[in-house]
Amino acid sequence: MRLAKFNKYRNATASLATREAWYSDLALDASDSVSADGLAIDGHSLYVKATGGNSLQAIDLNCPGKVGSQTTTLSGPAGRIVDWTTALHHDNLVAAADSQGSVTVWQDRIQTVTFDAHASACVSVRFHPTVAGVLATSANSGPTSGEVRLWNVSADTQTPFWHTNVDNGIDSISIRGDGQLLAASTRAGTCAIFDPRLAGSIDSAVGVTAAFHAAGRPTRVLWTGEVPFLITTGQSKMRERSAALWDQRNLAKPLASLQLQPSTKTLIPFYDEDTRLAYFAEKGDVIIHWADGDLSSATPLAQLGSVVLPAPISGCALLPKPQLGVMRGEIARVHAVVESTGAGQGTAIVPIPHIAPRRTYLDFHSDLFPDTRAPLPAQSFECWLDQAPVCIPKMALDPAKSADSLASLRRTYCSLLSRSVPADAAEPAADHGSRAEPEDAMLNPPTESENRLSKLASAPAGLEVKQHNMPSATATASVNKRTVEQHDPKVKPVVADQLARIPTKQGSGWKLPETDHARFKYLEGFAYRPTDHFTNLLNVNLRFSQQNDPVRVGPKHIAVSLKGAGGQVGVFCRDSPGRVPDNPATIAHGADVVDIELDPFDPGVVATAGVDGRLQMWRVPDIPLVGEVTFELEEYIHVTADRIHQVRFHPCARGVVAVLVSDIDAYSIYVYSGLMLHFIVGKTSDGIHSFEWSPSGDHIALTTKKSRLLRIYDARSQDLLVSGPAMDSIRPSRIAWLGNYRICLAGFSTGSRRQLALYSTDDLSRPLSTVTIDVGPGVLVPISDADCGIIYLDDRGSRLTHAFEVVGDQLIELPKFESPLPSLGMAALPKVYSDVAQCEVLRAYRLSSQSLESVGFRVPRKRPEFFQDAIFPDTVDTETPAVDTLAWLGGAAALPLLINLCPPDMKPLSEAPPVPVRQRTFAVETEQTANNTKDAISAMLSRVDEPDEEQAPSPDSESDWDD
Repeated sequence: MRLAKFNKYRNATASLATREAWYSDLALDASDSVSADGLAIDGHSLYVKATGGNSLQAIDLNCPGKVGSQTTTLSGPAGRIVDWTTALHHDNLVAAADSQGSVTVWQDRIQTVTFDAHASACVSVRFHPTVAGVLATSANSGPTSGEVRLWNVSADTQTPFWHTNVDNGIDSISIRGDGQLLAASTRAGTCAIFDPRLAGSIDSAVGVTAAFHAAGRPTRVLWTGEVPFLITTGQSKMRERSAALWDQRNLAKPLASLQLQPSTKTLIPFYDEDTRLAYFAEKGDVIIHWADGDLSSATPLAQLGSVVLPAPISGCALLPKPQLGVMRGEIARVHAVVESTGAGQGTAIVPIPHIAPRRTYLDFHSDLFPDTRAPLPAQSFECWLDQAPVCIPKMALDPAKSADSLASLRRTYCSLLSRSVPADAAEPAADHGSRAEPEDAMLNPPTESENRLSKLASAPAGLEVKQHNMPSATATASVNKRTVEQHDPKVKPVVADQLARIPTKQGSGWKLPETDHARFKYLEGFAYRPTDHFTNLLNVNLRFSQQNDPVRVGPKHIAVSLKGAGGQVGVFCRDSPGRVPDNPATIAHGADVVDIELDPFDPGVVATAGVDGRLQMWRVPDIPLVGEVTFELEEYIHVTADRIHQVRFHPCARGVVAVLVSDIDAYSIYVYSGLMLHFIVGKTSDGIHSFEWSPSGDHIALTTKKSRLLRIYDARSQDLLVSGPAMDSIRPSRIAWLGNYRICLAGFSTGSRRQLALYSTDDLSRPLSTVTIDVGPGVLVPISDADCGIIYLDDRGSRLTHAFEVVGDQLIELPKFESPLPSLGMAALPKVYSDVAQCEVLRAYRLSSQSLESVGFRVPRKRPEFFQDAIFPDTVDTETPAVDTLAWLGGAAALPLLINLCPPDMKPLSEAPPVPVRQRTFAVETEQTANNTKDAISAMLSRVDEPDEEQAPSPDSESDWDD
């Protein structure tokens, strides 16, 4: 049974505000255009087109009522205004495009910029969502041709720094929430997508959607925030109003669609990326619909409700989030411009609050109001052109925190600007005709969240991102906020009551130790105390896929697959062992979970992959994980394939993840960076058992099903490097890398004989060594320790854990560890969490049907009071990225960061004083023993020879015979 996921705002209700809250008695222009929303709102004002059509009226947001004589007129355009918009990153900033091709910008209701954008009438105008001072305009130069231009209004001369031609004419444009892509809906019912940061209109084209809407009918396009999904609206051939939800990575067909009643008017889409609700309003209609715009829900674009207005609609807009009444559960507020509401009453703007029901509204409901986009730019113009990673500034909506949150963001901007903007940024760019002027408040307000600024500023901004034959993907990297965040390399957890360790040096590669004898033949497995175990684990998933691991362990958390509807994953704090409560904190994926992963560079992120083709990244809150805990869905990837089988994070680059997927006739591995699909590796019709990244992250090794081959691919060029025969059986096999030059393969041969094979990456034609373990049905899951050259094999369904040491090119069997309960899975911690003072070489957690046992493996040593540097070399830091994400995508190689495991209160054995020599030798002791023996014998003989002085004369003495 599958528990479908639904939008938590689906029960919200909408109703018209009382007439006292209306903005009435307005005299507005009734002319209509396809691309115009008819209303624009920012944090202070509402903007509508005044009578005559060549000016705007600005209305104070906080002064409702009869405002006909209290508005401020924004004049300037010579022609009739066809579209106007406000900026997301700055209040009191509005731009308008007119029928003569000119664009006018007002700041604080004062005209600041006017320039000629096109030779013909403008179609639409939009502010860039992340960069201050950048505008996008569009126009139609003919019935079947249009053009889009981007402008930097801070430049001395107004010339477009990017432009492209669009076939079939343009109806509207939209820029994605992170500012990386631009979409234009056409009169042919399609939508074209471009990356304006790439040179040339041909190179910047990303793709075109299929013709879902009828040609010749008005269409609109809107991005759904920062994610690679967009909504288009139009009409069918029968004039039915339609809306479609598209995945930018697969534009052949929409993910979902919505059909409404027939009409000839434009259907205006709006999207709230915080609540994931989509709103649809039609000019000339009296109904506003809203639908589920959550891509992870069971039925995207399912209609959730509607509201009826007293008069036809001529415009509509959403109120910015910071202006909502959050303390009364208001999740959204739609403002609709309605025509005359009665005799002599004129046009009015009607607020429509959207309220989420709650039992009480005394407290702030944080589950309803996540941090929202702050009215600040996210990056400078130069960084955006250089394709630098972007981090959207977020502010709290809690009234007790919102003011301080926004103020801290503004204070931090000045320090970031000095580090992120080049020293010569004030000089005009040769190719783009623009320059940065920090003195202008409109163009350079604060840009980044306080907790991410210093980390983002250190990221390289000028790295070129290369694509390798990537179909239906952008030609640039898309790195979301998790990708940009960098962990402080000095932050390390305390290991076994020792002081924190930091990376000490940079290694040259991942290599196995060179040895000619078995150093761990006395390896001993042991279980920790019962107080270190997790007991009372209920509903453990006993049918988890044998190709994956049902338990994952990280520095902070442990994730375990649980049975039940909806794909449940239990999350526990690793530092809180003991009896697990009956209602542990659980993630509900929405479908059966096939794989679980923990982000190695962000310990608070859990990734779940389901049979529904969705990969979701969940943020674990920093609270006790007991009872009903809300896990925030931080990132969502809808894989454009039939099914997901495995997920593996990149071992060296943050935010890069590889996903094993399958379609009807092929298996392949998708490599994502953030939300963008960059590479497709190992596509084959033979099927894939499993795959693993190499320790350096340059290569991917996989095993095929039908052909029974072991293959190694270059992850970025997608080239097959080497191939060879794998196990003889088609049953599941698992891979483990031992350094960059050895691969261990655990699987089955003929007759269900379980084997472990060792391969060299230079030649996969035959294994270097093969060991037959036994005959059994359970899958052997390898866990590698490259520092010691040991392979541990978790025997699924058995109580045994096997171990083998790699000596040269041979596999040497080590002592087994036996647990009282059969194993369902085992996960190991990084080497820095082993108790090296007790000579522990591995710390792991072993899952059974009702408990999670903490186990370890150690070796006896002669002088344990010293740090055994012979078996604990400098280990690779697996919690700090070894290479920048953009650099890796561009072809850079990762070099490992090494950590010295020696505790500060211990001395290495190599520096220990020699063992003191005893004073007496064996020869001296032997001679002394012999002398002592001789003395003892002599004393005994002397006592025998001495006469008894007190002995009396015998009665038979000679004197008695003297007769």
